[in-house]
Amino acid sequence: MLTKEELEAVYKKFDDDKIVKLAMDESKSLREDAVPILEQEIIRRNLDDKLLEWIKWERNFFKGAELESIKAVIKNSQCTECGGKDSEIKGFNIHYYSMFDSTFDANIIVCERCGKRARKKSYIKTATLGWISFYGIISVPLYFIGEIIASFSRENTSKEIIESFIFENTGLIREYGIENIRDLIYNSNLVQMKSDEITE
Repeated sequence: MLTKEELEAVYKKFDDDKIVKLAMDESKSLREDAVPILEQEIIRRNLDDKLLEWIKWERNFFKGAELESIKAVIKNSQCTECGGKDSEIKGFNIHYYSMFDSTFDANIIVCERCGKRARKKSYIKTATLGWISFYGIISVPLYFIGEIIASFSRENTSKEIIESFIFENTGLIREYGIENIRDLIYNSNLVQMKSDEITE
């Protein structure tokens, strides 16, 4: 692990773009002693003061009662997929195998009805397209075995997905408020799903 002095030397060598990227995208994962060094570099270089405010938002993590309150708001919010409020909002891991060993994986936050519908579609895609690949005869059965095993921990998976969403969007929730959390969920789902884009 680098000492404080070594960290200072490293940060001084970074160009402005790297400092801005650290502040905007990576500040929440920095070591505690690295944060004031980053802040000092922003001040020393006369970069936008809003970067300092953003770092404070990003690192003001939700804990305890505040975290539970946000989780409750999410669970009782309007589904971004169907617009309904009659089904609890949960986190779902949607993944499938497709042609030529391509895969798709996304963590989305939607109502239970929409989540189950998305999962059913992933089963159908795997069952129909997953075989059209070199390893299909192995990967498709393993996929469904994995889904059976995963069915026993759906609640824990949902909890982890929602907590991860809150952590990843700490700064945005702090900036825009809990009242706009549905918009953040919508954007997060959009990024995750990427219009059913699949990867090799």
